[in-house]
Amino acid sequence: MNNMKSTILHRELCQQRDSEFLALYRPTLDALLEQGMEMSQARRSAAEFTIANGHPHYHVNHERAYRCVCHLLKADDKRGNGSRTYRTPEDMGLAKGRLRRQMWYEIAERVSQLANQGLSIESAIDHVLEHCRASRFFISPATALTKIAPQVRTRALR
Repeated sequence: MNNMKSTILHRELCQQRDSEFLALYRPTLDALLEQGMEMSQARRSAAEFTIANGHPHYHVNHERAYRCVCHLLKADDKRGNGSRTYRTPEDMGLAKGRLRRQMWYEIAERVSQLANQGLSIESAIDHVLEHCRASRFFISPATALTKIAPQVRTRALR
């Protein structure tokens, strides 16, 4: 049952991310089309611009964030005191994708900064997920295109 709730929450968070992406993407696409750019090139450029320059919320589950951030902070503590750590992103249960991993490291860095200012880890994670913005959308242009125009898929990105 818990796994089903987790799956539903994950879908909802992905839908929120996609909605936020599309809300920023559409005006960019319109501006590029007004400049006379061809549709496929405009889609690609607008998607890449939105991914790199959008500042979305972190659309992740609080429980998952707590697990990943705690693992990352423990690994950093081990590195900081000179002991060797064998924790890999896979050992920590982090996503295999490079972009997703970057997102977790960014969240962990922000949590660490807030924890150094006296907030508890739980409070810092809550604050980051609810009030902070990500540096970018952590999706690839190919994934973005599937949200924009599923029928076109990755063909237009190449």
